[in-house]
Amino acid sequence: MATVTFYTHVAAVTPFACRLVQKAWASGSRVLVWLEDESARQSFDALLWSFEAASFVPHTVWLPEEAMQPPISAGVTLACGAALPPLAADTVVLNLADVYWCDAPQPPVRVLEIISDDLDELAAARNRFRAYRQAGFTVQHHDRAGKDG
Repeated sequence: MATVTFYTHVAAVTPFACRLVQKAWASGSRVLVWLEDESARQSFDALLWSFEAASFVPHTVWLPEEAMQPPISAGVTLACGAALPPLAADTVVLNLADVYWCDAPQPPVRVLEIISDDLDELAAARNRFRAYRQAGFTVQHHDRAGKDG
């Protein structure tokens, strides 16, 4: 069964996202980081190169014009676009955009959502939470209020 995990009230979303990507990749998972737009994708790409001096997360970039091919062969892939791509069955999606992965052509088995304490972002996340639940996903929630990133 597909699972979505919401991390809410995250003080520093981007560093927390980098740590989640690093952890998922280190466990052997294929990881797709879905970002809002090309600017966000470029920023996250640069951050993965530099967020920790002693480590590196190898990653590639998937371009929207490659929409008919699965974006991930292995490791970590960064992507954005208007259409959700097909995925390999074991892909973990880190969703850093206001996208409903339960509506993907082939929904992933695992989705990670990181939400700050911004009220608009929390409201949008509540809508995604309900949509995932209605689509049959197992929904998990971790409240990070008062914890580092």
